[in-house]
Amino acid sequence: MFKTIDDYLNTLENPLRTWTEQVLTYLKKNYPTYDIVLSYQRPMLKLKPKLFIMLGGGKQHFSLYTTDFSYVESFKERKIPRIKFGKSAILFPLEKPDYINLAYRVCDEVIERAKM
Repeated sequence: MFKTIDDYLNTLENPLRTWTEQVLTYLKKNYPTYDIVLSYQRPMLKLKPKLFIMLGGGKQHFSLYTTDFSYVESFKERKIPRIKFGKSAILFPLEKPDYINLAYRVCDEVIERAKM
């Protein structure tokens, strides 16, 4: 059971830890008015009471989860090679470090949609 985001990060191995730290740094720098909290044992950027972006991953992928389900569905239509999906997640292959900019763009787009 993690008490802090750092506790969570300390359990991750690279490259997943690097991806997670880079996305957290990006969110803190570009969206300082939003809270990043530990929720469901993962770092989460809370946008609205029932809208969030949560970071996670596994041995082969970094994941961005969001409750903006229609965004995830529309993102599938882009048919980006090697990107996989869960019900509410976009999974980025860890062996494609250049996809980190795509992860940033997903965050930007979900946050922009939340402002509407």
